[in-house]
Amino acid sequence: MEDSQHLDSVLPKRLHDVFYSRNVSATYGQDHDKHLTTPGSENGNKVDIDPAVYELQKHIESDPDLIQLFAQAFQEIPDEFLEIPQQDGHPRIRDHRSMIEAIDRAIKKGPPWNSSFRSQCVIGCPINEALIWLMNTRTGSKIFFRDDINAHFASILGVWTRYLSSTDSLSVIHDRDGGWLSKNALEELLHEVNGVYNAPCQASRFEEVFVCRPSLPSYGFKSWDDFFTRRFRSNLRPITSSADDSVVVNPCESQPLSVTTNVVAKSQFLLKETSHSLLDMLDNDPYAHQLVGGTVYQGWLSMLNYHRWHAPASGKVVKILQIRGTYFASNPSHGFENLDPLTRRPVPDRQAPDASQMLLGSIATRTVVLIQADRRDLGLLGFVAIGMSEVSSCVPTVKVGQHVEKGQDIGSFHFGGSSFCLLFGPGVKLHFSPVVETALESPAGIGARCIAVNSELARIW
Repeated sequence: MEDSQHLDSVLPKRLHDVFYSRNVSATYGQDHDKHLTTPGSENGNKVDIDPAVYELQKHIESDPDLIQLFAQAFQEIPDEFLEIPQQDGHPRIRDHRSMIEAIDRAIKKGPPWNSSFRSQCVIGCPINEALIWLMNTRTGSKIFFRDDINAHFASILGVWTRYLSSTDSLSVIHDRDGGWLSKNALEELLHEVNGVYNAPCQASRFEEVFVCRPSLPSYGFKSWDDFFTRRFRSNLRPITSSADDSVVVNPCESQPLSVTTNVVAKSQFLLKETSHSLLDMLDNDPYAHQLVGGTVYQGWLSMLNYHRWHAPASGKVVKILQIRGTYFASNPSHGFENLDPLTRRPVPDRQAPDASQMLLGSIATRTVVLIQADRRDLGLLGFVAIGMSEVSSCVPTVKVGQHVEKGQDIGSFHFGGSSFCLLFGPGVKLHFSPVVETALESPAGIGARCIAVNSELARIW
């Protein structure tokens, strides 16, 4: 496929005024309804399917166009990728019914720990892992960009959010095999903390790093979400040059992905040449125009990282945008269409949608915090928290009109790996820290080094 081909074939009309509108049929025939698996029924292989998942199943099976799209998407997955079972031992999904079953299984339990060093699976994101090959197909991308499908996923993820915020989810917060407090899990979590650039200290125990009570069951965490959004001990990540407003600090413990300058208001999305588009990122908010021609810094957090956000500079919160978007959409040019130049075999994104993160900044569910910096030549500063896959909750803890200090906790991601962007206006002369340049020389991914939160990210000239 030509690199110059637009992503019009996958981007929804609501997001970019191109391509795809819903064409949902009212019915697929009464005879088909008898094959539906209903909550609490004994029909089929699944009993007590969650109502939100059942609504997705009904929606698919009442629309012949959707059924055809799913059938086509599964046909686009090469057989060799379906032969290896999922990490949980279940077979790979091969049709929309097995997809429904996999989603239903996932939202009824907490995500078990798996070693990031010994596994290629998407750690801690079981729905993402089940959908991984579907996300790498062109037709699958069309499906996951649809407004109606994303509305159903929003409901399903809401159910899982409530479970992961309950005490039932502590079933995976223990020190046995598969637990997030097991010896190997704690070693890997500490490795992430101690291996960062600009880390001022080296810890030997989990409880030295994070606020917890090891003498209590589950270390005192109240739920999986409480564990996931755990806080650093005070002074573990001191604020670099707290009194120097020329220093912008890293808002998240994260790996650098990209630095883009002269960012445009509206960008065409080209295969393999996706660029940032400020109006799309900010959902056409008028503040976007103040940032046109400026710089976008993007970073990425893995499942194992600290997932709270901190203010990159001192200033006043002038606006907060909470934008509904996609959950499992990705750029198909990074999927099975991506071929090894020598073997011509598919090289899909095994951690999808990781290879599509620049695109996700404009299409995924996200929260934007706009700060008018105290320093006049820094001006308007934007922080965009990007939900990836299961990470649908990007929750700010600040309010419009509130003054924030550099390094202050301003919110958190929930339930998985995440990405973010920092937006700087035109005329802001930035000199990024040498560790940013060093980190950008290597691809981001599980095991790569992060830059410590609250440490120097850039200086203003």
